[in-house]
Amino acid sequence: MTTKKIAWVITLFVIITLCGCGTEKIIMDQPAKDGNYHYSNRDLGFAIVFPPEFEYYQTQRISELDYIDIEFYVPTTDKKYPQLVPGYAQPVTIRIYTAEAWAAADPDNEDFLYDKIGEEKDKVYSVRYWDWVPADWVGVWSEDMKRNIINSFEII
Repeated sequence: MTTKKIAWVITLFVIITLCGCGTEKIIMDQPAKDGNYHYSNRDLGFAIVFPPEFEYYQTQRISELDYIDIEFYVPTTDKKYPQLVPGYAQPVTIRIYTAEAWAAADPDNEDFLYDKIGEEKDKVYSVRYWDWVPADWVGVWSEDMKRNIINSFEII
């Protein structure tokens, strides 16, 4: 190899290495340095942060014609709580509507279950919380926790 080619390969290697060092990879199934769980969904264009109490949380994606749900589940031992996923309760659902479907859904109706939390291009992001809290989450779940989750919501 010539000296120019060797220098070019070394330069390219250094550039690639440095580019990788500047970004921290988000690991969603482990707490970040701040102790919270950082969930990111590039496909749907949003990120959200959950508190340390969401340890062992799980997600499920449900795609319908006019919206996509990302359901978040946390462990529960409350056998009286209706569990769609055994051993888990569903505290948060992020629903992403098409803009057209959101307008047709009548979000101003007082019985509408989702609250708008963001809008980007042709997507409307909304949230729904569990209707009641499982027994083992009473005293854990709070309005502050709920507010912090929504304040962490970010369109990416």
